[in-house]
Amino acid sequence: MTIFEIAFLLMRNHKTSLLFLGILFLIFVGCDELTYREKYQRPDWLPGKLYTTVSVQDNLSMFTECLQLTGLDTILDVSGSWSVFAPTNEAMKQYLSENHYANISAIPLNELEKITKFHIIQFPWSLEQLKSLGVNGWKAVDDGNSNPYAYKRETILKNPNEKYWIKRENKKETITIDSTISGSYKMVFALSRKYVPIFYDAYLTKNGITPEDYKFYFNRVYEPGNVYYAGARILKANIFAENGFVHVIDRVVNPMPNAKEILDKEMGNESYKLFLEMVYWYYPNFTPNITATFNQPAMRIGAKADTLWDLSYSKLAFDLQKECSEIINQTLIRHNGLIAPTDETFRKFIDETLTEKSGFPHWSNYKSLPSDVVDLIVAQNFKSTPIYPSTSQYQKIFKGANRFHQNEANIIRKDFGSNCTFIGLDSYIPDRVFTSVTGPIFCRPAFSIFRRAMAYSGVLDVIANHKGKLYFFPIPDNALMADSSLILNWLDVEKNSFNFMAYNRMKHQMEGLSSSTIRNWILNQVGTSSSINGTKEIIKTLGGKIVTWDHSNNTIQGTFPSTFGYKGDIIVAGNPIPLAEPADNGKSMSIKNWFNFGN
Repeated sequence: MTIFEIAFLLMRNHKTSLLFLGILFLIFVGCDELTYREKYQRPDWLPGKLYTTVSVQDNLSMFTECLQLTGLDTILDVSGSWSVFAPTNEAMKQYLSENHYANISAIPLNELEKITKFHIIQFPWSLEQLKSLGVNGWKAVDDGNSNPYAYKRETILKNPNEKYWIKRENKKETITIDSTISGSYKMVFALSRKYVPIFYDAYLTKNGITPEDYKFYFNRVYEPGNVYYAGARILKANIFAENGFVHVIDRVVNPMPNAKEILDKEMGNESYKLFLEMVYWYYPNFTPNITATFNQPAMRIGAKADTLWDLSYSKLAFDLQKECSEIINQTLIRHNGLIAPTDETFRKFIDETLTEKSGFPHWSNYKSLPSDVVDLIVAQNFKSTPIYPSTSQYQKIFKGANRFHQNEANIIRKDFGSNCTFIGLDSYIPDRVFTSVTGPIFCRPAFSIFRRAMAYSGVLDVIANHKGKLYFFPIPDNALMADSSLILNWLDVEKNSFNFMAYNRMKHQMEGLSSSTIRNWILNQVGTSSSINGTKEIIKTLGGKIVTWDHSNNTIQGTFPSTFGYKGDIIVAGNPIPLAEPADNGKSMSIKNWFNFGN
C-alpha cells in the first residue's frame, strides 16, 4: 500500500487526520531530493528581463550604465515588453568623442535620458518581425498592395507638452518666437512618442528606395541583407529576454528631431528661423483639447492647470510638431518632406525682390502678404512624401527647370527627421512667378485681382516657364474695378476659395466667367514673337491672336479697339506703362483694358 493510499484511509478518520498531515509534512521537508530551493530556483538557461539581459552581454557595459543613470534599468526589469537596440561600447566611445564628453556621466541627464529612450521601442520585436510588419498587421505572401510594408516604430521617447507664445493681430492668433512681444501663451498637447525608421531590403525594394537614398540622409553605405535602426546597423539580433528582445547596433542614434525642432535649432551660423517665423505668422490653428486638459493630474485633484491645445497648420502638407498622422497606423508607412532656405539667403529674396526694400511699390513687409503669395513661398516647400534623390519629386526640384526648382549644389544640410526628411539650402531660388514677367503681378498689391485670375485659370506655368521673350500686359485692380470686366467673387476667404464674374454691358447683367474664358483672355495679354512695320510692332499672343503696338503714339490694341468694360461700346485707347522690375524672360507693361479681337 502506497503512502497516498494510507493517507486516504486515515483521512476518513477525522481524529487522526491532523496528526497524519503533520507527519506527512515532516517527511517531505526532510527529503533531500525535493528541497524547496532546488524545486523553485531559476534554471540557468532561463534569461532575465531586459536590463539584466543587457547587463550580462559582452561589450554592452556602457549602454548598461546609460540604463542605470536614467533609471530605466528598474523599468525594463519590472514591467512592460520592449525591444532594446543597444549600442556597443565602441559605438558609445565614438559618440562620446564626437560630442566631447569624457564619459557617460558627463552627458547631461536630460540629454542622456532622451538618447537612451530613443533606443527602446514599444513591444518585443524579433528581427524577422521587424522585417515583416505591414500597416494592417503581419505581412502574408499573398497580401500584395493591400497591406504595404511598414518601416517606422514608436520609441518610448516623448516630447513634453510645449509652450507657444501667442500674439494677436488683425483678428488672428499668430505664434511668435520672441516671448517679450507676446501677450499670452498656449500649451500644445504632445499626441504621441517619437518614431524611428527601420530600413530593410523588402521595404526598400517595394517602395523604390535605393541604397543611395539611404546614404544621402544617413551618410553610410546600405549593405543589402542587413537591417538598419535609422543610421545604425544591427550587428547581433534576437537576444531573448523574458519581456522582449535585445538587438546590438554599431552606432548611437541621436533622437530624431521633428520639423519644428529642425527649423528652431541654430547650428553655428546656420539658421532657418526666418522661414519658421513665416510659418508661425500665416498658418497656425489652435483647437482646445478638452479630453487631454481634464486628464492632467492637477485637474484630477481640483488644482489649476493650463488648457491643452491641438496645433495644426492649415494648407501645409503636415504639421511641424506632430510625430504621427491622424490615422495612427498610417504613421508606420508615411513620412513627409521639407525644404527650407537659411535666414541669410531667404532675407535676401524678401528684401531685394518681395518687399518695398527692393525700391519698387511692393508689399510693405513679409507679414503683409496675401495667402496665395505666401503659399508660393512657404507651402510648396512642404511635401506629403519623403524627398529621396531617386524620386521624380527630387528630380523636378533639383534637376529640372520647373517654376519651383532649386540648385542641388546649394544643399548644406540633410536630415532624416522623426516626421519628415529635411533639406537645408544656403541659396534660394524663388518660384519663377517672382522673377519672370509675372514678377510685378505677384509683388505689387495693385494687381491682386489679375494675380488671382492667373492662378484660377491655370496660366502660371505657361507664362513663367516660357523660354522665349515675352511682352506681358496685365491690368491693375483700379481699372478692373472701374469697368467691372473682372470681378473677384469670394466664396470663402479663410479657405481662399473664389470665382470670377463680369458685368455684361450689352445685356446689363452680371455673368459668371469660366476658368477657360479667363485663361484665353490672359493668354491674349501676353505677346510672343513680333515683327516691325515702320513705327508699328506686330505681336502674336500666346492665345494665337495679333496685337498691334504703334510706337509713334504708344497705343496698342487687338484686331478690334479695346472698349470700356466687358461687351462695352465705348472705345478706349490702350497706353502701356512699363513696369521696371527686372524679368528673366521679357518685359511687363501695365495697361487699363483687355485687348479686343471681336468674334
